[in-house]
Amino acid sequence: MLARRDPVFRRRLISALLLGPLALALLWYGDLPFTAWVAAFAAAMAWEWIQMSDPEAPPVAYAIACATASGTVLLAGQTGIGDAVLWGAAGTLASAVERWRRGWSVEVIGVLYVSLAAGLLAAMRASPAHGLESVILLFAIVWAADSLAYLVGTWIGGPKLLPQASPNKTWSGFLAGLAAGIAAGIAAGVVFGLDPVRTGLFAAIVATASVAGDLSMSIFKRSFHVKDSGTLIPGHGGVLDRVDALMLAVIAAVFTERFLPLGWVAS
Repeated sequence: MLARRDPVFRRRLISALLLGPLALALLWYGDLPFTAWVAAFAAAMAWEWIQMSDPEAPPVAYAIACATASGTVLLAGQTGIGDAVLWGAAGTLASAVERWRRGWSVEVIGVLYVSLAAGLLAAMRASPAHGLESVILLFAIVWAADSLAYLVGTWIGGPKLLPQASPNKTWSGFLAGLAAGIAAGIAAGVVFGLDPVRTGLFAAIVATASVAGDLSMSIFKRSFHVKDSGTLIPGHGGVLDRVDALMLAVIAAVFTERFLPLGWVAS
């Protein structure tokens, strides 16, 4: 039934079955292999962003954006978040200066957004205290919310969530995804010995951010008059299409936990 409602469902499933285990294996191993994996994705996302937002961009624009994103991730995961922030800010400024010759646009902030989200993910995993557990909690929330929102939205349908951004997102999918994200977050929190109430609130914020990230990227793509950010991942489009929900969720998770401690036990 899902295959009939969504003609790319099988390709989505195959891509998920191939990429999911690889991502989890690299996440478990951590250190440079995981950081390099995220850096490669960040470079691909930066490339796609320039391709969408600045069709007349010369090769130097792609080089600056990819170096900014991948460098931010490598520094965040291997040296420290301070160096990563400086690199990301400098690279974003360089992108703005380069773009100025063709007419400056606020869309250069997309380079900073990609760099920040990917860098924070690498820094989260590199934390010596509970890096692996933090990313597992994040992935559990986002993957559960994204998957159930897609399945329920495709199967049940109903009123559109924000039709001007995405004609396929529905309120039924959003509510199902939110419930799934909260449940997955609480379940992971129980395994890790976290406070269930705070973890549930944390999961609700992160799951909502993941939906907002997905919708925000849809709005940008519409403004750029493109359907997908690329063609790298069969059934999903580009890398940005696949991880748009995770990007804002990472940022929300990092900043939310600064004000809402979950009760991690020092290892």
